Amino acid sequence: MTASTILTLSNGKGIDLTNPTAADIDFAVIAEHLAKEKRYNGATPGVQYPVAQHCVIGADAILRDTGNIELAGYFLLHDGHEAFLKDDTTPKKRALAAVADEKFGILSEEIMAAFDLLTDRFDAAIHEAAGLAWPPSDAMKAAIKTYDLVMFVTEWRDLMRGLDHPNWDPYRGITPLPDTIIPMGWRQASAAFRARCTSLLPVFAAGGLTP
Repeated sequence: MTASTILTLSNGKGIDLTNPTAADIDFAVIAEHLAKEKRYNGATPGVQYPVAQHCVIGADAILRDTGNIELAGYFLLHDGHEAFLKDDTTPKKRALAAVADEKFGILSEEIMAAFDLLTDRFDAAIHEAAGLAWPPSDAMKAAIKTYDLVMFVTEWRDLMRGLDHPNWDPYRGITPLPDTIIPMGWRQASAAFRARCTSLLPVFAAGGLTP
């Protein structure tokens, strides 16, 4: 652990961003951080919509539609790395990669690969702590992606206040969830996320732990 890469968490502990381990993972911390992290970089007009709520609604939809607790658990954690790394938008990552390529001769592909590697290290630690295999199977990955798209079209319908999407064609065949999303405050979103950890993640079922 080096001081320059240690991030202080809401529990007062530090985590080395270059070398996260399962022992570093506290699901109460993930719940609070994601509840304070805004989906879409805060670009939902007039409302704040927590990443934690996005994860909870998607996990609930999966459980309702399929009864698959494991898949619901994976969806609950699919943005878990953002608790530590924040939600860097894809355009921002591409812009940094382009500047690095332009100014320093570092291939943009290598910069994007570094983002992916850092994210994967956190995903591996989080899922190990949760008692879920990492990486998930290809079928699980596909199902997570499908429900993430369902969440996107639902969130656009309910949170973007009638704004036109600049490229909606890829999403026209995706059916949104039936219920309207009402954004939660961060405390409510954090509590909901922690409750789903207890009910969905193997580590809590096996050990009687509470997040």
